[in-house]
Amino acid sequence: MRRVVLSIIFALLARGSAFATWSVIALEQKSGTVVVASATCVAQAGFARRQPPARDLMDIQAIVAPGKGVAAAQAAVDNTRANQKLIYAELEKGTDPVQIIELLKQDPNFDSRQFGILDMQGRHAGSSGSKNQASSLHQQGQVAGTGIWYSIQGNILMNDDVVHMAAAAFTSEKGSLTDRVMAAMEAADRKGGDKRCTCDSGPKVDAPCTTKTAHVSYILRAEKTDRNKQSFNDGDFAMYLSVTNEDIKPTENANPVKTLRMRYDAWRKSHGGTD
Repeated sequence: MRRVVLSIIFALLARGSAFATWSVIALEQKSGTVVVASATCVAQAGFARRQPPARDLMDIQAIVAPGKGVAAAQAAVDNTRANQKLIYAELEKGTDPVQIIELLKQDPNFDSRQFGILDMQGRHAGSSGSKNQASSLHQQGQVAGTGIWYSIQGNILMNDDVVHMAAAAFTSEKGSLTDRVMAAMEAADRKGGDKRCTCDSGPKVDAPCTTKTAHVSYILRAEKTDRNKQSFNDGDFAMYLSVTNEDIKPTENANPVKTLRMRYDAWRKSHGGTD
């Protein structure tokens, strides 16, 4: 019965326009902390124009189930948020991410989507649809000797190394879970990130620019005691930092990943040097 209902729901989904994105999701089993971060060459105004309108990249991508798991849904955007709602509900129930991917296949646009899903048991699953534009891939794993798990996924990337080098940076970083995610985001940026963006790509930003691989970026961390409100990513989380082409200051950097690093370091300093 559940599959029949899902088939009906997914049949009503409007095909979203594809947009290039890379994202990093991670969790730590001991603390129950989850982190999600991402960047894309879609300008901030593009989210407000969606129907229904989106607040930002995080709104139409992130799935945060504090203490249970974390996921990213991207590529051809599901404007209805049905995929995000499904993933969140299944993580809350304790469904294996592999089974969640199978449920998502009821979506007729599944081959144009991309997903990464982790749960607190260390189970993980991902999918990079066959209709996504290259480079499109995902990489998942565990930091050896720890209860730290990650999933890194991206589409319309400069090359496959965007994901591979991000994974290497995540596993080699010795700091906190959020430090690892920031290191992965920066590694992806250095390898070219979203291949459509350059310093000459509009909309232009009044700030220094040497390299640019996105227009917006964010990082979010949720502790196991955090709670969502009405949605799958609208909680009062331990940390949420966002950078868009509309709020970068002249003293920051036109590359939102570089500015995200600046804002993250400032946030850590304001919190006693810890995240």
